[in-house]
Amino acid sequence: MEANISSELKIADLTAEIDTIHFANSLYWRRGEAVNPEDRIEYYRRQERLDEIRAELAQLRRISP
Repeated sequence: MEANISSELKIADLTAEIDTIHFANSLYWRRGEAVNPEDRIEYYRRQERLDEIRAELAQLRRISP
């Protein structure tokens, strides 16, 4: 039971992180042509993190009933 609660808390944390990344990405997309190289690097880092989160969520959801 405790593992299930832990998994659900982790899923909630990861979902919140996805929301934060989505918000940052929407700001990035709105800038359009005004994006500088540092912003672009951060955007790609966020995309990599999203891939990591998706993989972790898939694993957690397989474990949780």
